[in-house]
Amino acid sequence: MMRARVLWLCFVLLAAAGLVQAHAAPSGSRPAGVGRGPVLRQGKPPRARGEVPATVGSASGPTMRGSAVYPAQDIPLRFTHDQHLGLGLACDRCHDRAASSSKSSELLVPTGAVCDECHGAQHPRTPDEPARCGTCHTQLDAKNRLRASLRMPRPLLHFDHAQHGALGQGCSDCHDMSHVRLGSVLQLPSEAQCLHCHDGFLASNDCATCHVAGGDGRLLLRAQDDRTLPALVPRGATAHGMGHDLAFVEDHRTIAKADPRACQRCHDDTFCTDCHDGAVRPMRIHASDYVMVHGQDARGAVSDCQSCHRQQSFCLGCHERLGFGDRAGGEFGVGGPLDFHPADWAGPPGMPQGHAQAAQRNLSACVSCHTEDSCLACHATTAAGQPGLDISPHGADFARSARCDALASHNRRVCLRCHAPGDPELSCL
Repeated sequence: MMRARVLWLCFVLLAAAGLVQAHAAPSGSRPAGVGRGPVLRQGKPPRARGEVPATVGSASGPTMRGSAVYPAQDIPLRFTHDQHLGLGLACDRCHDRAASSSKSSELLVPTGAVCDECHGAQHPRTPDEPARCGTCHTQLDAKNRLRASLRMPRPLLHFDHAQHGALGQGCSDCHDMSHVRLGSVLQLPSEAQCLHCHDGFLASNDCATCHVAGGDGRLLLRAQDDRTLPALVPRGATAHGMGHDLAFVEDHRTIAKADPRACQRCHDDTFCTDCHDGAVRPMRIHASDYVMVHGQDARGAVSDCQSCHRQQSFCLGCHERLGFGDRAGGEFGVGGPLDFHPADWAGPPGMPQGHAQAAQRNLSACVSCHTEDSCLACHATTAAGQPGLDISPHGADFARSARCDALASHNRRVCLRCHAPGDPELSCL
């Protein structure tokens, strides 16, 4: 008993190290099943990230359960493409209408009459021909009658087989039918395949070239027959830099400014304003105290304010209501003159100076509206700035303090903004 356990443990360890291989299936064989699920990927390399279509809400490409582009199908049939292709049959031998098809809604599955050319008269069945419905159909009742028919909803795509065929495209360029039994939505082309040609040079890469749009020009984002399916959302490596991942909410501003039309293919203006003006969600584009420092960005053109705000109404209206406007009787006013700062904000020397504490606490808020000239008009010496009033912003005995020495040794050019060279007050005593 102990020896058997030891042998079994050795076998497990060897298997884990890859030294023992399971019995390999014969070449060309496949597990039981009718061409669904992972069976279809046998003999093929794993799907690369770039192969994942950007327009499905999953990370595995076209799926049997359906997507916003390819709705779920129900194909109660038995069929082996491998066997028919092995007999040398060409694709158009059965799919005879594909060469002239111009719409994705056209059902290109072979009719029963096409199958009868090889399998005998069954559609309709002649009296001398025995019924062989179970050869192809999987759902029959006790009386050999069909219980379910084919269900293949229209893909949410524009596609013209005839046009692609006229350009020299073959069936295998888009449909990989090798090692496939029953064809399904899994053999429909992925977006990565389409982008080999639709790169903006060989063929148009505009989304509405293939994806269905509504009357307003925006793409239809959900399948019409099943609203519970994932929406048409850009994902993966084929999303033209617009992959809606977790980081996109933070960096989408740059993409939106570089190509506004790309966003407008799916979103209207209300989608942006619902988030950015706080109507539906809290404001997220600016910091909570941005109103105090936004002037720095507005003057320096750091951000494109006018992409969201109208300068003639939004900016002017706010400024006049707060007392910043030059017009005493502007239409945005509140019926009387306003002053943003209180009366004791800045006065003659010796009077209370409210702005000093505010400037020391948050100078960024001051420079949002004022330039350095506003400060120099009062604090500079007459020789350094005109019309300087030589009003010292420093406390008593500042020139004899250690702080004066420290600031002067650290950056003397700051001192020269107010004090002229040769000024006795320029030197720390």
